[in-house]
Amino acid sequence: MSSSTWLTLAVALISLLLARSVIDERIIRSKYKNVISVGPSGMFGTLIGTFQLLLGYRDFIQEGYEKHYGKLFRIPTLFTMTFVVTGHDLLEDVRKASDDQLSLYGSIKEGMQTDYTMEPHILDNPYHFRFVHLSLTRDLGGRFPELREEVITAFSELVPPTDDWTSFPAWLTGKSIVLRVTNKLFVGPPLCHDLDYNDINDTYSDALVKTALIVGLTPDFLKPIVASTLYFYIPKTLKRAMKHVAPLVQERLEKERTFGKDWPGKPNDLLSWLMEKAPESDKSVRAITIRLLATMFAAYRPASMALTQALFDLATYPSYIPELRAEIEPIVKEKGITKESINKMYKLDSFIKESLRLRGGGKSSMPRKVLKDFTFSDGNTVYTGSTIIATGYAIHHDARHYPDPDEFDGFRFARLREAENDPVRYQMVSVGPTYMMFGNGRHACPGRFLVSALLKTMLAHVLMTYDVKLEQDDGVRPPDKWFTFAPAPNETASLMFRKRANLA
Repeated sequence: MSSSTWLTLAVALISLLLARSVIDERIIRSKYKNVISVGPSGMFGTLIGTFQLLLGYRDFIQEGYEKHYGKLFRIPTLFTMTFVVTGHDLLEDVRKASDDQLSLYGSIKEGMQTDYTMEPHILDNPYHFRFVHLSLTRDLGGRFPELREEVITAFSELVPPTDDWTSFPAWLTGKSIVLRVTNKLFVGPPLCHDLDYNDINDTYSDALVKTALIVGLTPDFLKPIVASTLYFYIPKTLKRAMKHVAPLVQERLEKERTFGKDWPGKPNDLLSWLMEKAPESDKSVRAITIRLLATMFAAYRPASMALTQALFDLATYPSYIPELRAEIEPIVKEKGITKESINKMYKLDSFIKESLRLRGGGKSSMPRKVLKDFTFSDGNTVYTGSTIIATGYAIHHDARHYPDPDEFDGFRFARLREAENDPVRYQMVSVGPTYMMFGNGRHACPGRFLVSALLKTMLAHVLMTYDVKLEQDDGVRPPDKWFTFAPAPNETASLMFRKRANLA
């Protein structure tokens, strides 16, 4: 398109955004006059506030949490009314609401703009997430030797143990390791080792997030135009992925025809489950590939961020290393690294959970799309089409829940577990109103058990195999990078590794 055409479109879009801001302000005054608003007011308040929020100029979620704890408040977002719940009672209202009132998948569909970034009906039946919970999590014990072997192999190839300190880019290395290990469980070898296929997963995830953000800021009738202009690389990436998946699907189908449904050596991975259990309408290579990429997006991004953040914390607070090793070594000596043995590593679990508390998740959690007018226990009503979120970061940094909440206390949860003799409540995978990393209630992340196992296995291996330290000697942890509501590990910082000094 010519520059004049782009200019015309830009002017039209700005005019539409200004008009929408005026409409939103009128709706607020008429339907939500009793609900607290946090952020700019006036004719263009919603528009100004939306961009302040997205660009990080003001944190309306934290501001509202501190000023209006225990109450419902609205934050400025275009094209949907967004309400934040705080305090136990309102969180319980959301947790107990039925799916036909408040929809998790409706919120994900809107937030990720799946009609344009994936396919229109992918979240109408999100069976691929159930497969992770039912197949991979349930059968993890049997597949654990594969997972452990891949962790060892991936680290040895990507972070070769050396006698001298060697620098490695932390974020890039963390992503590469998690991609390999996760794809071992999703598609198996040799595809999990394919550099191009792993790069596709990474590229697709980044493209998905950025495209969803831009399309989400576009009026509905313009979304097809904006989407087709912006994300041509998503279909291109999908085609790249299909070139890898198609031969693997064909190979497995051929073996099934030759040797029967339960052919010898048949992999028990996500690809097999999609080929067998997906509805007939979703058994094309394209449909299977989309589900593989979508599931990897949900699993890989949080796990790779969590691994990188935990490694930064391990290097920043080296005083924890001797005690972590003292816990891990006798367990490994007796049982090796197994699903059962990592469940006994309470201090390691606590260390990772504390890292997640401080660095994981984001400003919001428990997103819900309002499908029917919903009245809270305090009498406030939010209407169909609006969005509800809970806080995440604010809860995790609240002194009412955590003493010295901004300080890293790696054994915080291990002490609580021991003091209260409660082996379950303070686990990394446990959820509740004061720990929102994986959500809360029946819609808590079903993949959290897999993520927990991955992280503990990888950190245990690092502690047993390597010494690790910050690249800079000042002891200052590399600062996180924020993207809209969520923190991400520093993308440019490196970590130093060497073969553990007393390792034979």
